[in-house]
Amino acid sequence: MNKLKLGLLVTISWITGVSLVGCADNNTSGVSYVTRSIKVADMPVAYDDPGIFKKYDALGDSVMNTTWTRKFDASGISFNDKRTCTLVTRQHVVMAAHYKRKIPSSVVFHDRNGKRLERVLVAAKNVHGDCAVGLLNTPVPAGYKVYPLLAPTAGLVERLRGEFVIVTDQNKRLFVHEVGGVSGDRIFFRYDAKKQLGYGKMLVSGDSGNPSFIMVNGGPVLIETHHTGGAGAGPFYGSAVLIEKLKAQITALGGVSAGSVRVVNF
Repeated sequence: MNKLKLGLLVTISWITGVSLVGCADNNTSGVSYVTRSIKVADMPVAYDDPGIFKKYDALGDSVMNTTWTRKFDASGISFNDKRTCTLVTRQHVVMAAHYKRKIPSSVVFHDRNGKRLERVLVAAKNVHGDCAVGLLNTPVPAGYKVYPLLAPTAGLVERLRGEFVIVTDQNKRLFVHEVGGVSGDRIFFRYDAKKQLGYGKMLVSGDSGNPSFIMVNGGPVLIETHHTGGAGAGPFYGSAVLIEKLKAQITALGGVSAGSVRVVNF
């Protein structure tokens, strides 16, 4: 089993001059609105705390942060265990195959307002490489984000190279890295401090399975779950092979959402 190597947290400042649409006056939830054309590079704000939560409570409702991270919908990520789970259907989550949660175990999500939701992981199967998929006892309701995957279209790998992505970690924070390249069914990231975009992190032991996202049509799309350290590398969720094997294992696990993995074009 590969484990993430110990690394060093690196921070850098944000280049000024990139604007974001603000919160409307009647937006009582405090969620920042984003446009359909927004990219990851548009999201960070200078020196903002990269934490998703101001106060996290696995046993109750949580308080969401008020920094730029409010522009990102993390409601489909379960952080109550370092072995992070990410929704790909209403009843199925992906994890690192080498860092799966126990069966059964509690899987807790918090919506955009911090409201707690608990499900139970009742089964899991390895999919392909370091990807595993798990079945929840019941589907999650509307209000908790189910992340689509990238459609494996011609030229996708070339178009992705150099794109900025949101990388999450075990401490419930968001970092900004960029796609270094894709090799087969794996994608790897890089972090260039000279570009001074948001905060970057060298991934460490315990970050395995945390997801990374690219923004498409104003929403986050799952692109990777961490397998190794450094700037990050792991299963590529734009791989036709991985997607087909994921769908097959979801069907084998069953559940009302079986076969309903969604893909979007980049």
